Amino acid sequence: MQEAVATAAHPYHYVDSGLSNVYLVGIKYWTCGQCKAQAAEIPAVEQLMDVIAECIVMKPGLLEGQEVRFLRKKVGKKSADFAALLDYGPEHYSKLENDQLPLTEGADKQIRLTFGILCGNRALREKIAKKAEAWLKSIHGKNKEKIRVEKVSDHRWSAMARAA
Repeated sequence: MQEAVATAAHPYHYVDSGLSNVYLVGIKYWTCGQCKAQAAEIPAVEQLMDVIAECIVMKPGLLEGQEVRFLRKKVGKKSADFAALLDYGPEHYSKLENDQLPLTEGADKQIRLTFGILCGNRALREKIAKKAEAWLKSIHGKNKEKIRVEKVSDHRWSAMARAA
């Protein structure tokens, strides 16, 4: 096993988040020389998930199905229960999470606002409230980008600045 530290130039692709676009910086990870499998030391996982959720909620552009699923799971809701909160049938909601139906701007905003209310993160709610108008206007069209999160200390993560 070869040990490495993830850097901004070579971040660690964190697929265990359930998202295909999350990359971590500042962590130790190991790569098997034979099969190339990787394992990482991920401290403060719950705080990391909070930072990822904030990156998702505050991103410009429409959410993807995997991001909708991540937010739902983050607030601890079953699919059918979250669908009911949004006034969707379970089948319709499942198709949104699995990218089988396009997410409308209205549904996207409703999902983000519902998450913001249910997440219990007062700082995120305040951030949404302060930037509500500009933030809501930014939610349109597709905008796939990497979520880059940096380990600041053994117990703290921070979102890295978005590329300009």
